[in-house]
Amino acid sequence: MISSNEIKQNLGKNLKKLRLAKGLSQEQLAETVGLERETISSIEVGRAYTSSEVLASFCNFFEVEPGAFYNPNYIEHSEKEKDLKKSIYYLLSNCDIITLEKYYNILITLRK
Repeated sequence: MISSNEIKQNLGKNLKKLRLAKGLSQEQLAETVGLERETISSIEVGRAYTSSEVLASFCNFFEVEPGAFYNPNYIEHSEKEKDLKKSIYYLLSNCDIITLEKYYNILITLRK
């Protein structure tokens, strides 16, 4: 079973991930959504919860569904990471199967 504290922790952790992925300080996020920096800090460390209105502001700003804030395994990818993946996909899109297999084997070796 999940506790109220775990819900607050997940919300805070994921808010921080999303904020950092956009390269924002707590002050910048607070200003954008109309909160105090201390409120953002309290939410991120799991000391405070938020209203549905504030949650809606976060969802709209970060362009995510509300569930993203409660998922204990949520991973937000930075814009740089997304751009790199698009570039890699583009580079690989014209490769034949033999070349793709070579690149695949290189990546598998690098992951170990």
